[in-house]
Amino acid sequence: MSEIVVHPTPEILKRFHPLDQLNDIQLELLGRSIQIHSAGRGLKIVEQGDTTPFSIYLIKGKLRLLSSDGRITEIVDDSAQAANPIANLIPRRYTVEAISPTDYLMVDNSLLEGLLNTDDGYTATEIESDSQVIDPLVAENRMTEVLLDDLNNNCLVLPSLPDVAIRVGRAMRDETTNARKLANIVQTDPAITTKLVRAANSPLYAGVTPVDSCAAAIVRLGADTTHKLVLTFALRELFNTSSNLLKEYMRSLWQHSVKVSAVCYILAKFSGRFNPEHALLAGLLHDIGNVAILSYAENFTEVANNPEKLERVMQDMRGRIGSAILRSWGFIDDLIEVTEEAENWFRDHQGEADYADLVIVSQLHTYIGSEEMRHLPTLDKVPAVNRLELGELTPKLSLKILDKAEEKILHAQQMLTA
Repeated sequence: MSEIVVHPTPEILKRFHPLDQLNDIQLELLGRSIQIHSAGRGLKIVEQGDTTPFSIYLIKGKLRLLSSDGRITEIVDDSAQAANPIANLIPRRYTVEAISPTDYLMVDNSLLEGLLNTDDGYTATEIESDSQVIDPLVAENRMTEVLLDDLNNNCLVLPSLPDVAIRVGRAMRDETTNARKLANIVQTDPAITTKLVRAANSPLYAGVTPVDSCAAAIVRLGADTTHKLVLTFALRELFNTSSNLLKEYMRSLWQHSVKVSAVCYILAKFSGRFNPEHALLAGLLHDIGNVAILSYAENFTEVANNPEKLERVMQDMRGRIGSAILRSWGFIDDLIEVTEEAENWFRDHQGEADYADLVIVSQLHTYIGSEEMRHLPTLDKVPAVNRLELGELTPKLSLKILDKAEEKILHAQQMLTA
């Protein structure tokens, strides 16, 4: 008895990317040329290292992805990951097996490429007779491809928020927490304790008399400011790499983030519409996606050795990866939006100015007078400047208020780098 062949309908195909880019005729032709496969629990659908050029799409059920280093990811049919091809890199980086009765599609990559790259679509005869095998569509380089694959499969290796920052955040949610309890947590990290006391005694927060203990610093700063500053100070340890090749990139990234953060802080204090410590954190986090990208680059010397390639990868991926990091840390939406929009210079939106506007303006200000500014818009061309209502520009197109606040910006930078 012959096996019954079931073809996917256009409605099923439209659930998946990039199949959702096909028109109705193309979807109908594609559906007639492929079939729905079924797998029982425990059946391996593809082995790690496989080089067969096809894409797998999960229609129904649950799959497990196993990597060579032992990491396991599970994908359910109604999840965001299931809207994309599963373990799509060639050669395969994962073994894919069914952990429930599963229905799935296998689409030949050359067939899909042909459909996506033609305005007219294939005829039914052309689809049925197409036997050409070519490499799958790839991103600009393999590193970008790996990042996208890990991002889509929820396997992205993300930096972890330092333990002291997690514990302080947890304590902040406890109504019984006082300055002494916070101090006990912060003092488990001597470096952050020292920075917190220095911050409390800096010109930005200093009182009549200096403080000499962590608890006294917390009393002066307040719990919320303490929390934001601990987060800010803890982030410094993430801007590190074991690769000598990438140490300079990471150092430059930290210096840039500190400058932007300091300007954000001063602009927030001047405007009165933003929390200065939240603005400080926004500035420091705006490029956090590049920290993860540089960590990946350690394994891709052809990219790490090519500044132009590395810069393109960072430009393409920083926002998506940055937002993934902050979501994994449980950060709120306004900071996630900062990572996604920080370099969208002509960003325009309805409503009041937000932290993304603040970071955009702060970034551009740090570039004034530099070589990079040749490729960027001047402040008078940027919608965020008008929305923030920060006053006049100087003849050199910098903000007058920031020219007058150079010393305060320096104090903010010193607080972050002490």
